[in-house]
Order: sequence, then C-alpha cells, then structure tokens
Amino acid sequence: MVTPIDIDIPPPTHSPILRTPPPIDEEPNPVTIQKLLPIPEEIPSFSEAKSTADALRIVVMTRLLCDRQSREERVKPVLTANLSIANPPEAHPIATPDTLIEKMFSGAAFQERSDSFVRTRPLLSDYLTQRHNMVEEKISKLREEYVELEERWLVHCNTLNEQQKSLASEHENQHTGRTTRRSTAITDAVRSDFEMEQIIASLGVDDATDPFHLSMRNLAKIPDMISVANGQVDYLFDDTAHLVENPSEYYGPHTGIDDWTDAEKQTFLDKFAAYPKQFGII
Repeated sequence: MVTPIDIDIPPPTHSPILRTPPPIDEEPNPVTIQKLLPIPEEIPSFSEAKSTADALRIVVMTRLLCDRQSREERVKPVLTANLSIANPPEAHPIATPDTLIEKMFSGAAFQERSDSFVRTRPLLSDYLTQRHNMVEEKISKLREEYVELEERWLVHCNTLNEQQKSLASEHENQHTGRTTRRSTAITDAVRSDFEMEQIIASLGVDDATDPFHLSMRNLAKIPDMISVANGQVDYLFDDTAHLVENPSEYYGPHTGIDDWTDAEKQTFLDKFAAYPKQFGII
C-alpha cells in the first residue's frame, strides 16, 4: 500500500545556497574606536552621588581609568567566534529573468526534478486510486448501515403503535357494560338537562381561564410567503414611507397669508376692517 511518506515530492523552490561556504581570506577588521579615558580630576567623589545612576557612572569611570584591557581586545575574540559559527552566506547573483528561466529549465537541477516527477507520478496515482476506492467502500458501508438502522427504527415504531392501540382498546372495554356511580362521570353521554348545563358552564370557564384558548384570540395572522422555488418574482418598491418629492415646497417657511395674491390680501384687509375678528362673515 502506498503512503504519502513513500512519495518523494520535491520542494516547490530551491534556495541558491552554496555547497561549500566561501573561504574567509582575512579576519574582519573591527571598527577602530578611539579609547577615551577619563581624567582623574573629572571623576567626582562617590559620596557626592545623588542617585543610583550617578553612583554607577562613577564606578564605570573608575573602572575605565584602571582597566588594562582595551575595547578592541574585548570585542575582537567575540566577533571572530561569532563569524566562525555563523551560517554561510547565500549566493544571490545578479541575473535577468531569461537567465533565471534558462537555469531552472536546464542543467542538473532540472534533470533532478524531472526524474523525481517521473518516480513520483505512478506512486501518487496509485495512492489516489486507493484513497478513492476506500472512500467509495466506506460510503457503501454507511448506506447499508443506514438502511439497516432505518428498518429497525420502523419496526420499533410499529411495535409502539401496536402497544398504544392495545392499551386504548383495553381502556374502552373497561368502561363498557353496566353503568355505575363511578363510571357515570367517565362516559360522554349526557343523561339529563342538569348535566348539559354543567358541561356548558365548564366550557365557558375553560374558555375564560384556559391560556390556550385565550392566546388563540391574540394570534397574529401571518400570510403565506411567496414561493420562488419554481420561478422568479420581480421585486417591487412599495412606497409606504410618504416620501417627500419636493422638500422645498413641503417644508416651505412661508405659509398662510404669504400664499395669497395681492388682490386676495387687499380683500381680506377690507373685510377685516369692516368686520373685525368676524372670520365667519369675512
């Protein structure tokens, strides 16, 4: 059986790392830093330190004054050790796209990828075929299991229905026969007008107190939704928001007498002078 581990798939990209690291001709020259030593007169007394930073500064200046090892002597061994254990630098030659394409599609690297593809193709094909067969086999097993479980469930449901029917028939047979004082309240037959009035009164009480009957009156009538399963329904815009098409006219600042003509205004003034505040006559 072929597994994904057996398939030798090459990486998508090849980093141009050199096979051997380039030789180091000479040790790197550290940056020459002028050694600045403090003058003894510039070092303040330790008792004059006002904070921790001042105390540390005095200690460092005193150490630099009495230190016999230079900065280069301390830095150079560490830098040399780091360069000796560092990874070799990668080669990134300056090339054009044409030369890069020619390099990738020719030479030993291209032949190695081609051989890897030739070896991998039949293994990958066998693996995909086996996987497809396993999936199909599992689907068929699940279908058979589903059919078996469904048949068992139907048998169980039929058994429950038969038991329910047998219990109902026994309950009916139990109340048949001679009528007694106990069985009178169980039967549905009305034997007198008084019983009829009691039943009607109980129905009225149920309608007034039963939450189910009370909620039936307040149920919202929701219309059926339009089905679009067998076609397409065009959308229509229902303008129920009272859209204002002319805002300047609807929200006009001048109303009332400003909308009258000059003749109407003069007539109103004459009538108002003749009949003051009698707008019915005006």
